[in-house]
Amino acid sequence: MRKKLPYQGGLTKLLCQKKAAWHKKQFQKNVLQKDNFDRAQLKEINFEIISFSGAKGFEDQVLSIYSFLYYAGVPIKWTLYSDKSYTQEQKDILKKKFSFVSITDWDVNNYCSNSKILNDYLKICGLAKKLTAIISHPYFQQTIYLDSDIILYKNISFYLSSGLLNKGLWYASDTLGNVNDYFNSTKESLYPLNSGLLILNDTFNADDIFYYFENLNGKYEYFSEQSSFEFAFRRQDANILDPRQFINDPCDQFDFNIKYDPHNIAMRHYTNPVRHKMWQKGWQWHFKA
Repeated sequence: MRKKLPYQGGLTKLLCQKKAAWHKKQFQKNVLQKDNFDRAQLKEINFEIISFSGAKGFEDQVLSIYSFLYYAGVPIKWTLYSDKSYTQEQKDILKKKFSFVSITDWDVNNYCSNSKILNDYLKICGLAKKLTAIISHPYFQQTIYLDSDIILYKNISFYLSSGLLNKGLWYASDTLGNVNDYFNSTKESLYPLNSGLLILNDTFNADDIFYYFENLNGKYEYFSEQSSFEFAFRRQDANILDPRQFINDPCDQFDFNIKYDPHNIAMRHYTNPVRHKMWQKGWQWHFKA
């Protein structure tokens, strides 16, 4: 690999971010105002979806839903928990485009009023809202939690149709560095959890979340939400999704090229360091598979 010149990576990222901002504006202008998605040609799948997002990630959320429909199908329903920042216009667009989406505004009185631990964590980090929305949701069948900056790709259909994910708890691992190291039989493999994609059902025991927070003794950190799910999922024998297919990797943030191709993976989580990659080549790029 050719070594970058000083500041080359930062300048490259800045240019890519500017391209991403332009493509995002084109999406706002040419896609958001169109009629609702035509679901007549889409298959239906026996999964429920939940998400947590707000006005800042509105375009990301819409693109995420489009990707799910295109590559996976129409879910039983999609419950979108809002941080209460969505405008009425944004809510109307979501409801018009996606009839299966219901929007529920997060409210502290509904989710934290009976828990001093959650109230204390909320004072430290807004991720407490996401946490409480997930653990308070009623689970009746396999349910996928998706962050708004997750895009589904071609191979997700194989997982959802295989029956593999129809039972049990599943999660996508966090940034791994060299993925091949995690398939080395001579080395103990630890898969850190990333809470951007979680598959839950009615067997999930939220008591483990509270147990984890109780043992923090008030020493909450930004990622305590994610760590609590990792603790609970490990304790409940959750399964790990293949990190070569379910991608949490910011390694191409300073490159012009995008490392992962829609043809070859099932999902990518466009976390903050690579959020611009979500829009860098335009929204159509995600659907080229």
